[in-house]
Amino acid sequence: MNEAEYLTGLLNNTRVLAYFYLDKLSEADWFKQFEVNGARINSVAWNLAHMAWAENFLVLVSTGNNSVNIKWLELFKIGSEPAPINLYPNREDILSAFENIHTLAMHQVRSMKEEQFDEPNHINLKFKNGNSQRLAIHHHLRHEGTHIGHLALLAKMHGIQTI
Repeated sequence: MNEAEYLTGLLNNTRVLAYFYLDKLSEADWFKQFEVNGARINSVAWNLAHMAWAENFLVLVSTGNNSVNIKWLELFKIGSEPAPINLYPNREDILSAFENIHTLAMHQVRSMKEEQFDEPNHINLKFKNGNSQRLAIHHHLRHEGTHIGHLALLAKMHGIQTI
């Protein structure tokens, strides 16, 4: 197994865990925002749209300088103020982007040559141990796992038993 195959396996297995929680949530749960200690918690819809934005940025752009052309993704980029719910795309559009970007990312990583993983990423993202495309993919995996944890917590907040 080469590195591209290994990383696409990790990308896919991480995404499977997201679906474990998504499958437990109803459409009514998607846009509800909770408040905890006066702080608004991002909804399922926000988390999923943000995860789509992040995979586009951290995988497609950082490793191939490619990006999907979905205007609403910018509403969910890092550091953005949560947009009003009426500006959110519908559930089907979010899911479609989430799935399509993932398919493109899997293809892109699978088609990378071994030496490309060591090349600098295209978004100037620097880590303590370098700025390679490999590290951008690793960061994406950590980032997605963090937001999957948010999905798990949101499911519990909706009263859904997760295990």
